[in-house]
Amino acid sequence: MPRIFHAFAILLLIGSAVYVYKIKYDTMALTSEVARLNKLIAAEHDKIGFLKAEWQGLNRPDRLQKLVDANLDLVPLSTQQIVRWQDVPDRPPETDMIGDKLSTLGLSDATSKTVKSDGRSSQAPKQ
Repeated sequence: MPRIFHAFAILLLIGSAVYVYKIKYDTMALTSEVARLNKLIAAEHDKIGFLKAEWQGLNRPDRLQKLVDANLDLVPLSTQQIVRWQDVPDRPPETDMIGDKLSTLGLSDATSKTVKSDGRSSQAPKQ
């Protein structure tokens, strides 16, 4: 009986050593993968920094002004283009044209809805 126990213990010891060996090399492989990914992340951060710097260079006001002058036919603002708020005409109320057509055909009640600029509707009184 002790020999079987010793043989089983030796097999268990060898199995444990193989398992530890496998875990060690799996851990080493994962560590190298983490290091590779960290290098990729650092390279992407560098690319992002480069692109931000390039974007800032492209949006320089003096460069944009040169492009505007060369490509757009803009004229300075004149005083005739400026009006007071009181001089702007009121927007006419938008009506529900489908509801008006249905009421003229007699397919609905004789009220027409008026759609306000904020999206709400109100009922017009019957005439």
